[in-house]
Parts: sequence; C-alpha cells; structure tokens
Amino acid sequence: MKKIVLFGDSIMAGFHDGVMSDILTNAIQKKFPNDEVVNVSIPGYKTSNAVTRVDQDIVSLHPDIVVLGFGANDISIDDEIKPGKFSTNLSTIIKEIGVSKVILLSPPYTDWVKNPNRPWTRQLQFELVTEHLSKQLEVSYVDLLHKMTSCPSKGKLLQKDGLHFTKDGYILLEDELVPEIKATLVKQNTLVSN
Repeated sequence: MKKIVLFGDSIMAGFHDGVMSDILTNAIQKKFPNDEVVNVSIPGYKTSNAVTRVDQDIVSLHPDIVVLGFGANDISIDDEIKPGKFSTNLSTIIKEIGVSKVILLSPPYTDWVKNPNRPWTRQLQFELVTEHLSKQLEVSYVDLLHKMTSCPSKGKLLQKDGLHFTKDGYILLEDELVPEIKATLVKQNTLVSN
C-alpha cells in the first residue's frame, strides 16, 4: 500500500461552498482504492507557511507521493511574496520531501476581475516559476493554470468568489492528477526493481 499525500492551500483542501470538504481526497482515493490518501492541506497557506512545517506535516508521514498545490495565496498582492521567494520556498519543500516523490502543480487560474488582488500577470509569472522549477529539479508537473484557461467553459470551474473550485473544477483537477500519480508510482516501482 502506497501513501499519497495532498499538501497545499484551500484549493487542495477541498474548500467548497464556504466549508472544507473531502471532494478531492475522496476522488483520488476512489482511483487508488488500495492506497492511502491523506490530505494535510491548510486554507490560507502560502509556501512561506508550508516551508516551516514540511518536516512535521509531510516528511513525518513517510509518503510515497506528495502532490504540492500552492500558489493561489502566493500570487496575491496582499502581503506580497516575490516570485523568487516562491521558487526558493518550493525548492526547499521539494528537496526535503524528495524529488522522486513530488508532483508539482502550477498555481490555479483565478478570475482576476473578481479577485483584482490576484492579477493575471502574477498568475503567469508564478506558473513560469513552477514550470522552470519542475524542469530544473526533474519533478512531475501539472500546468493547472493553462489547463483551466484552455477549458471552453472556464467560468464553470470556479465558484462565485472566482477563486475556489466548483465540482467541475475538482473533476478537471482529478483528471490531471490521476495520470501523474499513476506515472509516478510506475516510475518508483521501476527504480525499485532495477
């Protein structure tokens, strides 16, 4: 049995209709019924919070896979984090967990008309940072931002707040994560058997 850990902010935590939910955790668990899915995501978290807790909250769980989903709060211009600091924080988190265990998500798409403190330019900047980091560290990567923006009905992916996901948003996220988790498990099994 493998342990799959979800670690991120309110998006990863399943924040839906004003409350926490198991919508993402349950969806991933259904796809991997013989494995354990643990969600330790915390609403409001930025990478600067996560970097201080990675040993306590993640490494201590002895995960086989960790899906890192940060950025929705990091891109905010409120209490602004610079892209370089975001990159440094993610790099530290990834290295502490172990590059072969990590699936890195880009920040999600946010409706910047409803959330002007999360401008499109910062969404693009931070996606580039995560993409570059994934290549540099050779980490599995999901470009969630562009997957969402290429969706013809992207408005249906977000709740009225323009930030948190609807059920359709979580279906898209699940559809992107499941193949990456499977591929990472196969890669790990190949490395172990060689």
